[in-house]
Amino acid sequence: MEIESHPFFENVSSTQRQKLIGYSIIEEYKPNVIIFEEGSNSDGIYLVLAGTVAFSKKTSENAFRTVSYSTTGDFFGEIGFFTGEARSLQAQSKGIVKLARIPSDCLIKFFNSNPGPIHNILQSIISHLHDTTKHYVDDLVVHEKLAVLGNMVNTIIHDFKNPFCLISLGAQIIMESHTDEKTQKLCSNIEEQVQRMVDMAEELAQFSRGEHKLKPEKINLKTLLDRFRALNFPFFQNDLIKIHINVPETIIEGEESKLLRVLQNLVGNAIESFEENPGVITVKGQIEDKNLKLEIKDNGPGIPVSIREIFFDPFVTYGKSRGTGLGSTIVKSIVNIHNGKISFKTKSGEGTTFYITLPLNQ
Repeated sequence: MEIESHPFFENVSSTQRQKLIGYSIIEEYKPNVIIFEEGSNSDGIYLVLAGTVAFSKKTSENAFRTVSYSTTGDFFGEIGFFTGEARSLQAQSKGIVKLARIPSDCLIKFFNSNPGPIHNILQSIISHLHDTTKHYVDDLVVHEKLAVLGNMVNTIIHDFKNPFCLISLGAQIIMESHTDEKTQKLCSNIEEQVQRMVDMAEELAQFSRGEHKLKPEKINLKTLLDRFRALNFPFFQNDLIKIHINVPETIIEGEESKLLRVLQNLVGNAIESFEENPGVITVKGQIEDKNLKLEIKDNGPGIPVSIREIFFDPFVTYGKSRGTGLGSTIVKSIVNIHNGKISFKTKSGEGTTFYITLPLNQ
């Protein structure tokens, strides 16, 4: 957007517009750059010419929680300009951002002689507060849902502890009395699946409490994929689904159960998307610059357009009658605590590819 066509100037004459444009300072920001800090003094009004700016509030844990956004055609900084108070939020560029800043002293001079744009600015304040309130309420609802879910999962873990122990004990007794290879393998698989259910439930409970802990260990990548194959053998015996795995034999530091959860969720989602139609899933890996780069690709219908922008948000689901809507959120949190990155490309009718980058060493 050119500065001349910004909505801020909608209610001013051409002469006034040119005067304000003359005061403006064009500034460009790279991704994730702090535009101003929470608590800093107001230095003017910012017009967004391109990109997105995120506004965050510092929490009691010294983390920042995003409460609103401004995009192309918006402007911000007006509240601090009018009240003279310090900034109540931190502003940060999300991607490449281009702004026009009209300094405070220039605006004061202009408003003293040209009161015209005041109505426009007040409209912006009301709109900005409305968006901020909506974002805050949505965030509060998510946290309340997570709290309820956490209590429910803790109850389930407690109630299921005895049955899980009995199943595991039964498998061990059978293994002791039947030493043939087939029985040993089946019982071992029963124990692993029981432990897997416990791990998944505990992981869900930790996530709902906001706990993101990592207990890194040395993991052989091929061994990890072999275990994934063994735990999900029905997937690999389905005539309609072909799963190809091609990863290097390398050592990576991480938590095995959590990395298995990432594979389980992404591959499981791909299989569900096929809806009993034939499908192909490919898991590829390579080492690059001391990082493991994984690609998980399917030829399914693709992620629906309506949820692509919020795919990793909590409680996002599409066309499912079951599930918590937290699978993708937990996947992202697991990648994050491994100091990695995850993204995807998807196209309707052609499939989805997830790109995961994980450091070999934590």
